[in-house]
Amino acid sequence: MKVSKFGGSSVATAEQIQKVLNIINSDNERQIVIVSAPGKRHDKDTKTTDLLIRLYEKVINQLDYQHKKSEILERFNDIIKGL
Repeated sequence: MKVSKFGGSSVATAEQIQKVLNIINSDNERQIVIVSAPGKRHDKDTKTTDLLIRLYEKVINQLDYQHKKSEILERFNDIIKGL
């Protein structure tokens, strides 16, 4: 049995996720897979983990968080559309 861990850049885009799926499917011994939150798609991008932290900070400070929430949802919707 193999445990595989894929970091944020490995799952940042639909194309990268497809590569991860190919790696997983190429070896039947890979039975446990751990993935990070999607990372940066390019140099000026923000990691999903950082977006989630910023969302949390807005919520606990009772600030408007809708834009940050939409930004996170858009990131995942872009990935889904590409798969």
